[in-house]
Amino acid sequence: MKMSDHLLLWNQASIKVIDVRRTVMEPGEMLRSYRLPSSTFIYTIRGSAQVSMDGNASFVDRFHVLHGGKGMCLDIAAQHFFEYYMIFYKSVLALPARQPLVKLMEMNNPFQLQLSFAPDYPIPLYHQVERMEKEWLQPSLMEKLHIKVLFYQFVYELLNQMSRQGIQGKKVDLVSQAMRYLQENYADRVTLDELAELLDCSVSYLSRKFKQTVGKSPIDYMIALRIDKAKELLLNTDATLQEIAESVGFSDDSYFNRMFKKHVGLSLGQFKVKVQNNPADRSRYAIVPHRLRRYIGNGYENHYHYKKVGRSPMYSGKRTPMAASLLLCFILLLSACSTGTSNTNSANGGSNPVSANVSTSTPAPTDAASTEAPRVIKHAMGETTLTGTPERVVILTNEGTEALLAVGITPIGAVQSWIGDPWYDHIKDEMQEVTAVGDELQPNIEMIASLKPDLIIGNKVRQEKIYEQLNQIAPTVFAEDLGGDWKVNFKLYMDAVNKTEEGDKAMAEFDKRVAEVKSKIGDKANTKVSVARFSASQVRIYQKQTFSGVLLNDLGFARPESQDKDSFIEVMTKETIPSMDGDVLFYFVTEAAGKTDAAKVVEEWMNDPLFKKLNVVQNNKVVQVDEAIWNTAGGYKAANLLLDEIVAYFDIK
Repeated sequence: MKMSDHLLLWNQASIKVIDVRRTVMEPGEMLRSYRLPSSTFIYTIRGSAQVSMDGNASFVDRFHVLHGGKGMCLDIAAQHFFEYYMIFYKSVLALPARQPLVKLMEMNNPFQLQLSFAPDYPIPLYHQVERMEKEWLQPSLMEKLHIKVLFYQFVYELLNQMSRQGIQGKKVDLVSQAMRYLQENYADRVTLDELAELLDCSVSYLSRKFKQTVGKSPIDYMIALRIDKAKELLLNTDATLQEIAESVGFSDDSYFNRMFKKHVGLSLGQFKVKVQNNPADRSRYAIVPHRLRRYIGNGYENHYHYKKVGRSPMYSGKRTPMAASLLLCFILLLSACSTGTSNTNSANGGSNPVSANVSTSTPAPTDAASTEAPRVIKHAMGETTLTGTPERVVILTNEGTEALLAVGITPIGAVQSWIGDPWYDHIKDEMQEVTAVGDELQPNIEMIASLKPDLIIGNKVRQEKIYEQLNQIAPTVFAEDLGGDWKVNFKLYMDAVNKTEEGDKAMAEFDKRVAEVKSKIGDKANTKVSVARFSASQVRIYQKQTFSGVLLNDLGFARPESQDKDSFIEVMTKETIPSMDGDVLFYFVTEAAGKTDAAKVVEEWMNDPLFKKLNVVQNNKVVQVDEAIWNTAGGYKAANLLLDEIVAYFDIK
């Protein structure tokens, strides 16, 4: 795009700054598939990370500028501590706009450009962004006006440096963006107007470009996706036609049947009979692409603070020593030569010969167990076929450990708790006979293999890079992510261990408790509950998509404005201490064993004049709580204990 066109459209457009954020990501922390809600500038100021926009990846370090348009998919993987600002803004041509400008905007929209470069003079840009973020926290109209001035100064300096350095943004492939969105959301109600709005273009322009490239309209393309997914469900499940129709986005099963026959040439019933009678036909039918992963907010707790001295903070940067590899191969060889239960894994489309005869110390299955129908478990890494109830389970997340204990399953191996030696206080009595197999960030593969499990349960966020190694040991099921809503993973775990009924009962009991407490809270629900964490490296406030945030929201408690957001966390500076205020402040401290660095941060912040002015301080409503229960354990038992603490504090009868 010519710089003159760039400048012309910036001069003609009306700009509104929507949000300014500063975020710090810890080593190994990831932001996955975050769809930009508006045009966005990203300015990095510290650390390094792999950043991808719509699949275009680049490695960035400090003082790097990126830009993406509304609807783009952003992924960030922090290599080291990674700190950056995000400036969200909206731009529209002032009406009435001349037709040449409208056409130029459609063909070369600077607000949708992908941009990634290192400015030669980064400090002036840094000063503008820093001031914008500080003033954004001040609610007055005067500050908001000044933010707009600062934003234009930032853009002026940026365009000036781009011009001098000969930098040009990359024009976005609008059709690829639309196709990607439809592949992710085919099961939802999607209108052409909504899709055009998401991608910041007109309906007519989107339809024209899409048909020129794909050969069909966006809606016809989405219907084809739905039909392909329906074929998959017809082939591989016993779901009813109504269930299939609803799961692929058709609200009317009769309309669904008509559309299916129009595209396939057979009715739904005829198609299923044909394929069942002739399995060879299965390969002729396309399967819809896998949906992209969706993650919450700006990442997950990585808990590197709890790593023992001398341990690597991430398994991904280490090679398995040769001796360890030989040990693993030897264990697998012994397992393959032993007798035991048979497990078939189809995560990669076939059986797993290595784990087909895993040796166990449990009795041979009874006739009833051996004739039990196989279960296909759909999970983050594909599909895994399991038969019967596994008896030697290794679990690789803290919240997963609590899920198993909730239904009476004691794993043979589990990753150690983030706090404790090696287990949290609230589970240590039930875990006395369990072998610790490393931690969530670095499971001990050789130890896991030596336990000869018949099922391994892990998490894609934590252990994606070692999935294949684990899957060679035993059938392995991975949850998609680690967010505040632990109930999603709980259901997957119950399906995997064949305890769906017990899991449903346990969850019903918990939900009943929550409902009963909520019915008794009354006016206390108006209490604005603030949650914060202190560590040696940073101070955070916790928002609604965190472990404690989800339960507080379910109970109907109010939150301070800064935390009443469907997001994860926000990193604090001393200037933003006022946003920690509320009617009560619950805080926890992340401190490695034998260290006092975080305690010093707590003392320093609480002696700050701004902190002393908070209402919660003036009213003596600052309460320290157990981080294991409020944050790190993150599972069924911790949720019940957290509920107990809330009931006790608010004296709910």
